[in-house]
Amino acid sequence: TRIGQDTPEDGIAVLEAFAARVDAIVKENDIDVIYNADQTAVNYEYLPTKTINKTGEKTIWVKCGGKTKERVTAMLLADSTGTKHPLFLVMKTAASKIKAVVQENMQQRQGFGNTVWKSIVSMQDDNNCRIYGNPTAWWNAQVSLKFLECHFGQRPDRATKKVLLIWDDFSAHFTEDVVAYAKSINVVLERVPPRYTWICQPADVAWNRPLKSRLRQEWLDLIRRQLRNARKRHVPFKLQPPSRATIVAWIVKAWLDLPSTIIVNGFRKCRLVEGSPVDEDVPGGIMDEAVFAQLTASCAIEDTIDPESDFSNTVDEEGDETIVL
Repeated sequence: TRIGQDTPEDGIAVLEAFAARVDAIVKENDIDVIYNADQTAVNYEYLPTKTINKTGEKTIWVKCGGKTKERVTAMLLADSTGTKHPLFLVMKTAASKIKAVVQENMQQRQGFGNTVWKSIVSMQDDNNCRIYGNPTAWWNAQVSLKFLECHFGQRPDRATKKVLLIWDDFSAHFTEDVVAYAKSINVVLERVPPRYTWICQPADVAWNRPLKSRLRQEWLDLIRRQLRNARKRHVPFKLQPPSRATIVAWIVKAWLDLPSTIIVNGFRKCRLVEGSPVDEDVPGGIMDEAVFAQLTASCAIEDTIDPESDFSNTVDEEGDETIVL
């Protein structure tokens, strides 16, 4: 996302300086592999941004499944060879009011209570990922330490060989404890220039868009299945959001399905490795006319509205969420 008055020319200048700095770090430390880690929010509901039916310049209202504000934080990690590494996910979970229980949950169950933890273990095993929980579903310094330990702490050559990890200039990535631990395992941490992730970070430049497109396609496929089941059972259609286990499976599948060429292309676009970048097509995530017609017939889509007459697109005094396709 571009913020403020930064121009494309500003971005190119910052990118050139950043790429030169990374190149100097690589040469100085005899680094062979560059890693990029980026946290991205994944919504439980991914309504499509496009339809292929002829709707004109109208806003289309789609009734949601009730979880439009629920999300998971996914930490993506891949390296300059094109290798994708297992995901770290952070989910929202209620915190106990008893301090001792909170500490026990963090130390023994990655932030989850005893009952929920049983299902979390199953999800981790089924999807080869790590799942942590906290009341905000957001990243923190404790998870940063676990992340570094998991992905870099057990490297067989960690005592003699340095690697470079590039990630956001986010407070939880650069606490004293995090920086000290990274140094102890020979991980060189480098900040992506603030405000310029859109041009300097491989994940933002090349990975996130196709990842989100694949997630949106999973959501559309779920809608299609629910429509078919409703017709077969002759019952009114009611949109059901994905379960926690389903959203985890979606995220992991979308990540695994990203070709290694997209990963490497991100590093090339950011001038962190040699080679010419290529433009990638991002398929999927478009609602076809048949699904649109079925949703309309089942009243999941309401009448179209002229955006110029719709004040709800800019004013949200009541806190209700507007979904615009």
